[in-house]
Amino acid sequence: MENFNRAIAERWITVYYQPIIRAVNGKVCDEEALARWIDPIKGFLSPADFIPILEEEKLIYKLDLYVLERVLEKMKVFQSKGIEVIPQSINLSRSDFESCDIVEEIRTRVDLAGFPRNKISIEITESVVGSNFDFMLRQINRFKDLGFPVWMDDFGSGYSSLNVLKEIPFDLIKFDMSFMRQFNEKNNGKIILTELMKMAFSIGADTICEGVESEEQLQFLKEIGCSKIQGYYYCKPIPIEQILERIEKNIQIGFENPDETHYYEAVGRVNLHDLAVISYGNEQDFSNVFNMLPMAIIEVKDTSIRFVRTNQSYRNFFSKSFGFGLMDKPIPISEILHSAGTAFIKSVLQVAKDGKRTFTDGILPDGSQANYFIRRLAENPITKRTALAVAVLSVKDSAKGSTYANIAKALAADYFHLFYVNLKTEEFIEYSTGLGEDLMTSEKHGENFFEQTRNMAAKVLLQDDKKIFLETFYKENILSEIDEHGRFAMTYHIMRKSGPVYVNMKVMRMKHDSDYIIIALSNVDSQIKQQKMLKKAKQDEIIYSRLMALSGDFICMYIVDPKTESYTEYNASKDYESLGISKQGNDFFTSSHKNAKITLFKDDVPLFIEKFTLKNIIAEIEQKNSFSLHYRLMLNGELKNTSLRAALVKENGEDKLIIGIRI
Repeated sequence: MENFNRAIAERWITVYYQPIIRAVNGKVCDEEALARWIDPIKGFLSPADFIPILEEEKLIYKLDLYVLERVLEKMKVFQSKGIEVIPQSINLSRSDFESCDIVEEIRTRVDLAGFPRNKISIEITESVVGSNFDFMLRQINRFKDLGFPVWMDDFGSGYSSLNVLKEIPFDLIKFDMSFMRQFNEKNNGKIILTELMKMAFSIGADTICEGVESEEQLQFLKEIGCSKIQGYYYCKPIPIEQILERIEKNIQIGFENPDETHYYEAVGRVNLHDLAVISYGNEQDFSNVFNMLPMAIIEVKDTSIRFVRTNQSYRNFFSKSFGFGLMDKPIPISEILHSAGTAFIKSVLQVAKDGKRTFTDGILPDGSQANYFIRRLAENPITKRTALAVAVLSVKDSAKGSTYANIAKALAADYFHLFYVNLKTEEFIEYSTGLGEDLMTSEKHGENFFEQTRNMAAKVLLQDDKKIFLETFYKENILSEIDEHGRFAMTYHIMRKSGPVYVNMKVMRMKHDSDYIIIALSNVDSQIKQQKMLKKAKQDEIIYSRLMALSGDFICMYIVDPKTESYTEYNASKDYESLGISKQGNDFFTSSHKNAKITLFKDDVPLFIEKFTLKNIIAEIEQKNSFSLHYRLMLNGELKNTSLRAALVKENGEDKLIIGIRI
């Protein structure tokens, strides 16, 4: 110890940094600072050779403050080089708190360095807390009140007091490496670690497991929701010089973007061995389905998805169902949409979009049916990727035949809502899809179907349709219509943001179970409106044909919408048709000006283009009730004196220009 002060002054003591990896993204999210004494004569000294002596001599505070100063220096170097400055953790001893006001000493140094206090995390072991509980509780709260995260280090080493976790709100619990050393010895260790992870999540603490050295250990920790990983599997502790060298050679593990931290915290903490992730108190509903529920975390963005985390049960399910294993890389959505995963991926995309928790079914390649639960977890503010939790609740063998969900999917192209209703209990299942899509998902289960539907109708139906709907849509009347005509049907308007939409409802009994009915809603808006347009066009054609027959000398008539300038030609004479002018279209006046250059006597074209505008026509009609224009038209090689007259009329409450041409 006689060389301790010299070792600090001449920097024989070097700070090594071991990266702490975010399990869900494989990026460095923290680093732990560790003291290494490299004596010029004795060489490398193990921390076990000098740390206990420094603690006994009450000198450890000098070492720990020295480590902090070197850490702050390193952070400044990274900042100057434009390298991401991630949080650094330092270890404190019981002696630190006895030898000085360590809280104030650390605060002063961090503030002088100009870094946010949450960039320095304080690691304290259980034994330090237990030495003088009340005193240590006050010191920990001081750190936290000042904005320093406080971690419990080496949890599970020797004796672990859950009472400490109850009384002290640690930001993170670091599980001792002994759990990894005994990883393959007994299954009890895995069970205990799994439950401890659930406990940490429940009390709002983040988690690290140290001593990770194998892929098997890493995969297990990912599954049980351990959010951070530390160990030789990724990297041993190394000095700043080696970190910079690795960065320069582009072999360093990437650093996490701090703006994405909250997103990855939400994704990483999900325990894929825990039914509470999906059930929230209804675990009995899903028991005895699998030994362990197949669960996964999926990231979705625009054109691809990625399986970020999966448990062994999900990997087994996927391999058995699809014939190949999952890979940790983005999968193009277009590939899945042309495979057996179509229904599943469309449900995933819908949940990512609207955030609604969804139960849905999907047909697997062997014809069996999987029932999924999907819920949204978080959105990455930088990449805009959305994370979702997926669980496979059950798989039904294909030999069991079609379910009503399969029927719903088969009808999805024609109907946007289906209701499967129990006539005795009035309980129902609602299947829905976006208009024009070919996927239906079970959106909700409910009760009191007829009462709920009538209440909803009062809110969304067009006022003129409400009365007849409420007078006819009740169970007794519907069943009477079905018994007499085989089905019940009606058409009505529902209000959408874009305006009223025609909807057709059909109700039929299930053939093999008369206690159930299927109610199907289809969007018939375009069909009905097209039928009405065709009917109106035929009526218009008859009317304008009669007008032209009465007038005798009209060679063509146009109906023009003054708002859109769309137009339709009616009953043009053969001579006029020979000009080759379009019978309908948009931009009536622009088209007329172009046609005039070809069909009019050239001396009359400038005046025609000047006078024949929508603005001039409307202005003259307002003054004289009609508009007129005279010019010479080339018909079959001869000049014909031509008159054009226009009038404004109302058709179904809308303005229309009637334009007639005669010679």
